[in-house]
Amino acid sequence: MNTGNLSEVFEDIFSNCDVLISSLQKEKESSLQPCEQDLQEFQSNIVSFSKVLSHEATKFAIAHSSPPFPEVSTTQSLAGSLCNATSQLVGCYLLLPNTCGSTFLQIIEKELESLIFGVKQFVEKIHNLVLKNDNLQPCLLSTGIIWEFCDKLPTLPKNNKEAVSSVLSREEQLINDAIEELEEAANASINEDEIDSDDETTIRGVALELHPSVRGLVKTAAALVRRTTKLVNDFNGVDQNRLDPVVELVSTMSTEVDDLICSLYPPVNVVLAVDHGNTLSSKMDQLLKTVQGIAGEGDQAWIELLSKAVQHNLQNLQTKASST
Repeated sequence: MNTGNLSEVFEDIFSNCDVLISSLQKEKESSLQPCEQDLQEFQSNIVSFSKVLSHEATKFAIAHSSPPFPEVSTTQSLAGSLCNATSQLVGCYLLLPNTCGSTFLQIIEKELESLIFGVKQFVEKIHNLVLKNDNLQPCLLSTGIIWEFCDKLPTLPKNNKEAVSSVLSREEQLINDAIEELEEAANASINEDEIDSDDETTIRGVALELHPSVRGLVKTAAALVRRTTKLVNDFNGVDQNRLDPVVELVSTMSTEVDDLICSLYPPVNVVLAVDHGNTLSSKMDQLLKTVQGIAGEGDQAWIELLSKAVQHNLQNLQTKASST
């Protein structure tokens, strides 16, 4: 880190953080290197390095918490330790080969990026405190954010299978929330006399005729994601990269579900509802074909059942829509 006045010290920290973010965003080179040993080392390092960063951030905050503030040389030394700790965390990620799985790597990369942005925010607050006599509270708050990130890092998925499972579980919960919302909106229409004609939070009229088919499609989506999650959790193959295509299909499924349900709210657009139904059904068909590649013989029955459920509910939706 260059010598100079205090502002230069803080600017060097910001520059260091920007370099680390750029290094994270670079695409990893293709590799055939097995990653089991790398993952074990990474997990060990992420625990120790996150503790170091938390400690260095605390030291930096305490040293600048109130006047008299440290000499420039002291701030420079503390900043160097803070930057080194952050660099160590990023470095252990950069050593991971791409064979560790894209879902896992993306989750870790995203968390590290957020952590570095938190470090920049933390340093900026201290910069304002020292140079502009800002209130201490924002500085303490920013320190707490870094502590939270450092505590979170060791709890992240340990491998690609866990990473894929976490994404699927999140999507399943979002779809289940959408189902609950759909049922509440439909049930509210039972007391139709009490509904305001301008109420846009209920499903009524032609939408009620489409509701059973939409509900069937959405519940099929939830069942498919739940079954796929179990399939991923039971996966014992060596190549966990085979699980990544599942994430690509499921990660936007809750959005498709939301779009389909929203099309039933006033003003109802029947054509749009069918379009969203087609899109969701297509995505489910693709997912069913994809899971065939990791499924066992015992999974064929539910795959066939859900495939028929998708077609049945979609045909019902199209038939109801054409008769309205």
